[in-house]
Amino acid sequence: MKKFYSLFAAAVLAVTVTAQTTKTLVINTANIGGTAVLNTGNYNGGAERTWTTDGIGFGGKAITGTAANTPVTGPAGAHIQAQANNGVIYNTTALPGRIVSVTINSVGTAQVSSLFGGNSARLVNSATANYTVTGGTQVGAASSTGWSATDLEGTNYTYFAVKRGANAGYITSIEIVYEEATMAVDNANAIKANLVKNTVVNNEISFAAKTDVQIINMNGQVVKFASVNENTSLEVASLPKGTYIVTGNVNGKAVSQKIIKK
Repeated sequence: MKKFYSLFAAAVLAVTVTAQTTKTLVINTANIGGTAVLNTGNYNGGAERTWTTDGIGFGGKAITGTAANTPVTGPAGAHIQAQANNGVIYNTTALPGRIVSVTINSVGTAQVSSLFGGNSARLVNSATANYTVTGGTQVGAASSTGWSATDLEGTNYTYFAVKRGANAGYITSIEIVYEEATMAVDNANAIKANLVKNTVVNNEISFAAKTDVQIINMNGQVVKFASVNENTSLEVASLPKGTYIVTGNVNGKAVSQKIIKK
């Protein structure tokens, strides 16, 4: 039975990825360059620190590695320390698709940051000691927990900037989920038969159609099933974080969509 579910999930995933492919890109001290590059206790006078991850250019100002035991026990430089009011992390070249969500994973007390989005040019200039986001639009309210897809719904942002608030923040990673530009033309009918409204999920999945649904994890196991109605939600707070496939039937057609549980 487990083998059957695994094969079924693989087939469903193949269909879903063709219609909408998302990719998660992670920023941490390792891909910025490691502790030897970040240093500790050194903000570098506000000069721009640049690096490349997955072929995409990024930059940061007023960031460093944490000192030992700051804010929790651990090796020096294990996390990104963003200076109060000045620390900013952003991309210098466009992501290859629309940003779906940005999440900050913090250590110690999660400090408030602000998220900005734009779609035409980098949002922070390269002037030394300039810590101001010079372009884009602030997305949602300042948050200590990141942002969900609802904040970015209807936008076409390919640039972002995360700006620190009044206190230093200690970041283990920043996760950027974006759509890859791989949508096939012959999947237009499948897209019209929409099943799930929110493909990045916190506690509830919102549905656009009445149907019986199954939620399948990446091991091919059905972890939840229910009957849903149009414009209703299904509570999934107990599901672990990760990627799932939601299947159902819309207008006589079998439909499956990939979701990301935050």
